[in-house]
Amino acid sequence: MRKFIIAAIALSLPTLAIADAATDAVKARQDHMKSYGKQMGTFAAMAKGEVDYDAAAAQAAADELGKLVMVDQSAFWLPGTSTEDMPGVSYAKPAFWSEMDKAGAIGKEMVAAVAAMQEVAGSGKGEMAQALGGIGKNCQACHKAYQAKKD
Repeated sequence: MRKFIIAAIALSLPTLAIADAATDAVKARQDHMKSYGKQMGTFAAMAKGEVDYDAAAAQAAADELGKLVMVDQSAFWLPGTSTEDMPGVSYAKPAFWSEMDKAGAIGKEMVAAVAAMQEVAGSGKGEMAQALGGIGKNCQACHKAYQAKKD
């Protein structure tokens, strides 16, 4: 009986490790996206006039966003971490994995839009607000295609 219990535990460890890796990947990508949102919030608040435009803060947010879009995200998007695989935990639609070329194209456009923001964020509210539109377009395209609604 003791050998059976030890064997059962040993056989279950790889499954637990895979589950932990999937959960860790989902948490990492959600945290990464929240970091995007924090920088976007800085731009949006200034563009809407909720806070005064601050060239240094806008540039800092643009530079931080520039770092975020350059992070290798491949470990965040493991197969088996979609809404179907992890309901209530993941909000990534399964289509993301079957449309990697399309998702990648949106990502490349996002990198370009963020680079454009980095060039103008500290130049003035109008320039920053205009660049924000390009970033927002890419956020919306990806979320619309690949993010399920949260309950």
